[in-house]
Amino acid sequence: MNHDSSRYNVIIAGGGPAGSTAGYLLSRAGLRVLIIDKSAFPRGKLCGGLITYKTVKLLERVFGETATSLKEKNIINYESFCYEIFNRQTLIAQRTMKFPFMFVDRKRYDHYFLEKARDAGAGLVEGDGVMSLDVLKSAVTTVSGRKFTADVIIGADGVNSRIRRSFPVDLFGRDDWTGNIAAALEIFPRRETIKKQINHTILYFGFIDWGYAWIFPDRERLKIGICALKKRNKKKMLTAFRNFLSAIDFPDAQEEKIFSYVLPYGSFLPSPAFRNVMLLGDAAGFADPLLGEGIFYAQRSAELASQAILEVMENRRGIKKTRDASADIYLKLLQKHICPELVYAEKFRRVTFTYLNKFNYYPMKIMMGILGNKLVETVHGIRSYNWMKKMGEH
Repeated sequence: MNHDSSRYNVIIAGGGPAGSTAGYLLSRAGLRVLIIDKSAFPRGKLCGGLITYKTVKLLERVFGETATSLKEKNIINYESFCYEIFNRQTLIAQRTMKFPFMFVDRKRYDHYFLEKARDAGAGLVEGDGVMSLDVLKSAVTTVSGRKFTADVIIGADGVNSRIRRSFPVDLFGRDDWTGNIAAALEIFPRRETIKKQINHTILYFGFIDWGYAWIFPDRERLKIGICALKKRNKKKMLTAFRNFLSAIDFPDAQEEKIFSYVLPYGSFLPSPAFRNVMLLGDAAGFADPLLGEGIFYAQRSAELASQAILEVMENRRGIKKTRDASADIYLKLLQKHICPELVYAEKFRRVTFTYLNKFNYYPMKIMMGILGNKLVETVHGIRSYNWMKKMGEH
């Protein structure tokens, strides 16, 4: 589709998994969509790259992609059926799952689904991010000064969302946004540089307050990292990470370049829509408050926002009604499909990092012995954080 005009049905700030999913669904339905991103794709993205069962089911439902097809395209490049959980160097659990954790290279993953949106008809502006939002005129201005208008504007531009920060006051219902942001440090050593052979997922508690560390396997590299609430740790992150690397006997990793980033960690917004503006994924704080998993919530919130927009558009209502009604429907869908699970996950996090931590996570060992894989099935979305009840289809 040739996009010569500056007027669209929907403008999406951000071309990551949330933006590309919304762009794909809305363009495929015949809407004029423009995706604007500050980066040129393919671009790197700091992330553990873990996708769960619920994510794979979403990709199959939305894009018609299966785990098998994504492996064939080298987008899923590793899977781990086994996992271990430690309290520092003490083993808490070692188990095998029916459904594996799968790992993706975010550079390939994000680029692939953005191309899906482009092929469906979405316009794309790369290397020129959104600088400002005029809510009254329903318009955005890019860094280079280009102006675009739309009936609906979607902020899918990450944890530091320019769309969200364009509002001078909090209109989205969360006072303590910064208090629930996590800092993460990560290294990506090549396998041949590390003496230890790690072929499964490993989580470590006890090295940092209100957070955890991990080793995720990849075909070519290991992803070794630590994340925790910033307000609980302040300047302790780097020291904790180096202590972690030393404790797990990874001296070869000490010389690796350390990358840092921030992510939502319980900062989800209960009302991430105002008039015709909707926030998705990290921009709305949608990430698992315990483990920080964000890819699923990015793409799931995009699916729900698209459903809301299309439901109103298909009823051929006026522009003003489209703006208000789409936001209302989106908020209702979030309250049904996403927000309750995040609330329960936040409660689970509080128990984990206060009560279980006091006893060196020994109660977790007992729980894992009793519950088996039910805790991990909760991470996969097979069960809910609400007393680990079986979940319906996402």
